[in-house]
Amino acid sequence: MKRTLCAAICAAVFVAACGSKKPGSAEEYYAEANSYFRDGAYPLAIENYRELLDQHPFSELAEDAEFKIAHAHQQNGACPEAIAAFSDFQRRHPTSPHLPLVGFLIGQCHEDQMQKPDRDQSASQSAHAYYQAVINQYPESPYADLARERLHQCRENLAEHELNIASYYSTRGNEKAAEIRLIDLIKRYNDTDHAAEALFRLGEIYRDRDEPDKAALAYAALLYHHEDHNLAGESEESLEEVLDDPLDRPEGDPVAALLARSGRFRDLEAVAAEPVEPTNVGARPPSAVPPPRGFNQPNFDPIESGRPGRRYD
Repeated sequence: MKRTLCAAICAAVFVAACGSKKPGSAEEYYAEANSYFRDGAYPLAIENYRELLDQHPFSELAEDAEFKIAHAHQQNGACPEAIAAFSDFQRRHPTSPHLPLVGFLIGQCHEDQMQKPDRDQSASQSAHAYYQAVINQYPESPYADLARERLHQCRENLAEHELNIASYYSTRGNEKAAEIRLIDLIKRYNDTDHAAEALFRLGEIYRDRDEPDKAALAYAALLYHHEDHNLAGESEESLEEVLDDPLDRPEGDPVAALLARSGRFRDLEAVAAEPVEPTNVGARPPSAVPPPRGFNQPNFDPIESGRPGRRYD
């Protein structure tokens, strides 16, 4: 009986000893988490970064640990969790040197959730807003260059979405609604390939309505902004057909005149003056250092690779 009781007590003490693992140092947690991160074991990396924050909340490594928790979520494909963690990081560290990268990665998370142009475009709009914010707030950052590259795809997606809606109205005989959508597309996304198709469709709408002056402006705008588009040749022919005199070709940028003649110029100006802005991504300009090789590769660690804003060597 006594032996049984003694064995039970020893077993309980052993279990308790195993369960009360001595906390490691901040550096130990950080090194172990980084090792998991590099190996792609993101849940284990997150667990160790969180242990660092729980056990050593005032460590100089705490800020980097918070950033890497969010980055590990993003690398693991958990976009909602990554966006929430990055947003928390922005609020807690409004002067962090990591903020340009944080804004860019939030944009990437939204872009990863983008749907086809015929679906809801909330993710495209959010990605657009974050990429534009990085460009505006950190124009000298290497992440601004990366944001410019990604912004183009967001704009093409949003422009195609507007074009699809215009087509929907046209197929149902509501050319006025289609016209409004096409004009809105040109006002917002005239740098996209889909804007050329929108201008050509506007020209056709105005020709059908016997408004040759507006049709001429639409065709001329396509030739002015999209001279290499495959619709440029047909637009040139159509422009010549609607002009009474070839010398009457519109001068300058025809888009401004087209918007003014549309009767919706003021409305669109008001919309453009109130862009959707994401959460503030800070104000400290980063060092203009080129992005390292492998930036978009799996398991890439921007801090350990010496990104701009690295705080700890």
